Amino acid sequence: MKIKIWVVIGILIVAVAVIAGLFEFERPELGKPTVTGITQDLGEFTATKSEILTGVIMKNPNPVPIPLESIEADVFMNGIQIGEISSVGKTEIEASQESILRLSTKIDNHKIQDWWVLHIKNGERTNVRVRGNLIFDLGLTKHEYPLEFESSLKTDILSDSCLASEGSEGRSAASALLTVMDADSRFGEVTAEETEIITTVNLNNECDIPILLAGYDYEIVMNGMKLGKGRVATNDMLAPDSTVTISLITPLQNDKISDWWVSHLKNGERTELKLKIQPVVEVNGKRYEYMMIEEETEFTTSILSGLSEDFFL
Repeated sequence: MKIKIWVVIGILIVAVAVIAGLFEFERPELGKPTVTGITQDLGEFTATKSEILTGVIMKNPNPVPIPLESIEADVFMNGIQIGEISSVGKTEIEASQESILRLSTKIDNHKIQDWWVLHIKNGERTNVRVRGNLIFDLGLTKHEYPLEFESSLKTDILSDSCLASEGSEGRSAASALLTVMDADSRFGEVTAEETEIITTVNLNNECDIPILLAGYDYEIVMNGMKLGKGRVATNDMLAPDSTVTISLITPLQNDKISDWWVSHLKNGERTELKLKIQPVVEVNGKRYEYMMIEEETEFTTSILSGLSEDFFL
């Protein structure tokens, strides 16, 4: 899975497009500056802020410099301002050579939880908007050129995971009394506090006596961090020699999303997600526990990538 946010590079490419446009309008005899390379890296991380550092190598073919003084912008995701973008160091684009524009994007980690809730509620869709200014130093005065663009992202986290039916097909459990025919996971209800993961399981009771599903323990781990753990009581009866469909709800604690976000970025924008579901079954008055679902998956994002397809092509 790739999340095509591409905000940081996007603002740099828009800046290049604006500068090139200004050249074409004001001085048509001059050549357009072009981007010859892009670099990304992680900056400073604290409990409250995550920093992304981006650099663009820009080639100016003209004998005059471009007096860009700074770039300032705000980043909004589903209407929530999650961060600020600012240029770092020298921004003037030197004449007849390559120069490097550097940006620092500082993301408010505490806003990630609010974004997550809206993102999942919105069907894993997010509208990304960047609004700011290019500031030019014209000697006697400074000129602010407004900068704004929008993009969108769509994720499908659970459908790409190993939690789908193929990963569980044919596995036996509880001394071959129960067989997991298939399983599928999806997001359920989302509140400010919790995000439900609902795993629908088709269980086959192969023996000639009823089996009671009295409850289950669950654990959700992302990059080694427990985002959900607990026990849920149930009262599902599986008739002899039958197949029944049950839904197992495993709540993810949203107050831990910001910590996961930091680990996700530090891990090169990769997350290993693990889901364990261990039911408690009752047979002839005796209770047994067994591991019914123990799945692992990995998803990645591309926040440090650029809007190259939209702005270069």
